[in-house]
Amino acid sequence: MIILGLTACTSSPRSTTSTAPVDNRDPVLVDVPLQQQSRSAQEWLAVAAQASGTAQVEALLQAAATFQRDQQWQQSAAILGQVERYFPAPSLTLEQQHLLALLEARFAAQDNRWPYVQRLLEPLVTTRLTPYFPSQALELSIRAAAAQGQWEQAATYQLQWLNTDPDARTPEQVWDVLKMIRNPNNLSLPPTGLRTREVAGWAGLIQQLHRARRNPADLTQLITQWQQDFPQHPGQFVTAKLLTLTAQPRQRVLVLLPLTGQYAEQGLAVQDGLVKGLARLPHVHAQFVDTNNLDFATLPELLQQHQADVLIGPLLKPNITQIDASQLPQDLPWLTLNEPSGELQHVLPQQHFFALDTETEIRQAATFIAQQGHRHPLIFAPANNRGQQLTDVFQQAWQAQFADHAALSVGLYSTTEEMKTAVQEQLGVSDSEARIYQVKIAAGKIIVDAQPRSRADIDAVYLVGGIEQTRLLKPFIDVNIAAFMTPLPVYANSGSHTLRNNLSENDLDNVRFTDAPWLLPGHPEQRELEQVLAQRTHWNYSNARLAAFGHDALLLSQYLPLLQTMPGLAANGLTGELRVQQQQIVRQLQWARFRGHEVVSR
Repeated sequence: MIILGLTACTSSPRSTTSTAPVDNRDPVLVDVPLQQQSRSAQEWLAVAAQASGTAQVEALLQAAATFQRDQQWQQSAAILGQVERYFPAPSLTLEQQHLLALLEARFAAQDNRWPYVQRLLEPLVTTRLTPYFPSQALELSIRAAAAQGQWEQAATYQLQWLNTDPDARTPEQVWDVLKMIRNPNNLSLPPTGLRTREVAGWAGLIQQLHRARRNPADLTQLITQWQQDFPQHPGQFVTAKLLTLTAQPRQRVLVLLPLTGQYAEQGLAVQDGLVKGLARLPHVHAQFVDTNNLDFATLPELLQQHQADVLIGPLLKPNITQIDASQLPQDLPWLTLNEPSGELQHVLPQQHFFALDTETEIRQAATFIAQQGHRHPLIFAPANNRGQQLTDVFQQAWQAQFADHAALSVGLYSTTEEMKTAVQEQLGVSDSEARIYQVKIAAGKIIVDAQPRSRADIDAVYLVGGIEQTRLLKPFIDVNIAAFMTPLPVYANSGSHTLRNNLSENDLDNVRFTDAPWLLPGHPEQRELEQVLAQRTHWNYSNARLAAFGHDALLLSQYLPLLQTMPGLAANGLTGELRVQQQQIVRQLQWARFRGHEVVSR
């Protein structure tokens, strides 16, 4: 009867859909070895109908594996479900148990349920690698770890696989995983006595490149040493690319900034940061050009005139689109200080985009709030185009954290009075008060003692606006939370962290926010920040962030070859940890919180 039901299920005409695997460049999983490649799934089901015990289980698993080979995932899942239901694990051989776990993991991968994939595969890859399907188990484990950003774990599996099967992956496929490693000390390598020469070479290359992060000037020497130690290693293509990128000098920098006009204050602050960076790089020289007095059509001649080998800027978005990149040298390293508002017709191979934008903070806040275990945040934002735009950014980043729909609520406001109303409505206090009022009317002369309740499902609040909005919203939120409930954690962005404020202790107490590390307590260059602020008495933290931005732009001009080659590696900038993602610079900010008038580390 079981087999008849499965046959009916698998022969139905309903279509199936599946989510593409994470690695779109290599979407075909390593095949599960089938006992008979020519036999169809229906034929395996027919065999199962005539068999019993272990032989029947084997035929059913072969049918499920055949369905997966033919991309018929739902039919495979139906069989796997029935095997689990009617055949307890002790009745299966160890090989059948492992095959069942592998097939279930492959089905879960189609829906991007990567934590579940890891749980299924853990018995197959830890302690002792399964002798039955080692390549399939390791490959899927690599994908599951990579999909969750667990690159050290993915690399550990990759090197374990390479150690047992040197021909399983091409050097490029191996490097696609290894280049994302953030901390090589977290790798678990095969024991030295059992480690192949190839695996030892890959591990050594990773260590050398991470050492070069401390000083890019040592990169060539470190690469040369590795090449001498591993002359025939397949990773030579990585070092060849790096040496090509570093062969071009990066000593004469042309910087495009608005030094006069409406945005002169911002341009001059960035310039101050670049000068700060130049003091640390005596071999680098910079020429500053005011974009308010520049005909961008003359930029090719200007580069030649100053013999510039690096271009930094411009700062303003409209100026980026005024530059015809097709007229510039194709190998020119170019770091724009903003992101264009639309698509560019031509982008140079060595062009990267670096921005000091609020969108980055909001995306990271959404990820962080989800990582804290919150599942239903409440967003408050100004009721204008910018407020709606930033709310959309948060919503998109929030939904990306979950395989299924994750609810969130939004409250918009235009005035102070609307702030109070939005807080009460979104926290459910207005509805609670309305219900109490109706109960009191119905009770007549009977005295009803009741207090409004706030919503219990809201578990975090994120404030999109600046400090003026935060200082008003935070007290509204606190007083509208029911006394018997735990206070809601409130998160904000760097706009709520200013140099000078005269707020009461409770206005911002316990608000958590992101900011550039340079502006937070405990930074090793905090004394330099204090000196800069003492010299620039008209500055606020916005100017200091721009100065940090300029400093990091110059730092990146020297680090980019290394960061391009190994995206998992970061440069420690004043604005955050800096990584390359395709041709964008990604900043990882730090979290802090207010404790009364103090700012303390998270």
